[in-house]
Amino acid sequence: MNVLFLSQASAIDDQLSYHRAFLELQRGGVVGRYRNIPFLGMARDCGWSGLWKNVVEHCADFPTDLVFFQFFHGAGIESPVGCVAALRKLKHAPVVAVSSGDLFSGAPLVRRPPKVFVDLAVAADVTFMTCMGSAAGYLKRRGARRITLMPHGYPTDLFPALPPWEMKSAEFDVVMVASRCRALNPFRYTTWGALRRQRIVDLLYRRYGKRFAVFGHGWKGHPAWQGPVEYRRQTEAFRRGRLVVDGPPPFSQTYYASDRPFFVAGAGVPLVQFYTPRFDRIFKPDWHAYYVERDDATAAVCDSVLAMDPALLGPRLEAASRLVLGRHACVHRVSTILSVCAAAARTAPEDAQGPAALRGVSLPFFHDEVDARAERATACVNWGDAI
Repeated sequence: MNVLFLSQASAIDDQLSYHRAFLELQRGGVVGRYRNIPFLGMARDCGWSGLWKNVVEHCADFPTDLVFFQFFHGAGIESPVGCVAALRKLKHAPVVAVSSGDLFSGAPLVRRPPKVFVDLAVAADVTFMTCMGSAAGYLKRRGARRITLMPHGYPTDLFPALPPWEMKSAEFDVVMVASRCRALNPFRYTTWGALRRQRIVDLLYRRYGKRFAVFGHGWKGHPAWQGPVEYRRQTEAFRRGRLVVDGPPPFSQTYYASDRPFFVAGAGVPLVQFYTPRFDRIFKPDWHAYYVERDDATAAVCDSVLAMDPALLGPRLEAASRLVLGRHACVHRVSTILSVCAAAARTAPEDAQGPAALRGVSLPFFHDEVDARAERATACVNWGDAI
């Protein structure tokens, strides 16, 4: 498959994990001709019209099977719908796919996907989302087809394999890595999320005192604050604790989790995770993650993990790490993107039998005790009548 990858970056080095995954698959013969255009950088240098002209000319000169717009949302981004229309007219028209890297909702007063993303999703053949639920329903109502779950992945280039973590050597009992947004508008979802994180951090500090540490921006002056942490050094912060509490998202959506739970599990540290619908199909409860269903139960869940016999906890941590490295690395995400887009290419846009092609595609997001085929009814939206 020949691929044109439009990465959400100013330069290739800004978004290396997916790029390196594409190159790995190219070396393995899965990807043929490959080019990475950091679309933010080219738009800055050539203008948006210059970017779209470059994309169409590349696909005209080199027959391209997939044009993939990564995380196509953010301030100042201009619509590529005209570019997609021009790609459709090429003799060798590529499959067009777009991905979201953020949390969105379909609710009117919460965070809906931005218009430029929605417009591209409607024009594209496949839309990959980090969450489904009402966000996927909203996109379907707007006309997007083949909306498919694509959780965040584990960047093995940033976080290589680590030596075994030892609970007894930890500096803190509980660690949280999460920033706090000090939004003042009481009607904004970010304000609700910041207040919730504040309550949870205060709760954990009352319970653990100096044995609790919070890393991130926005906590200056809090007695538990240890300062911000560089993105690529998160695993070092995680391993300073006997367990990590992931910061809760500002609102709940089906399957959603940030990239952090994958980083924590990959680092071999116990993960305490705030429950979002169906994420327990990805990380098995009390095995890959320990779920908090009510905020006031956060300390109780932490206490239960801290009290576990290391002989019981150790195999679970090893299983979680193996799961992440064997199923959730960025190369697995890119491989799935290619397989799903190949399935889309096998069916005409109006073909109601599209799901028949998807049945042969592995969606390796779910742990082994989940019926992955049955889960597709939730993880894949508007592929046709049935999955």
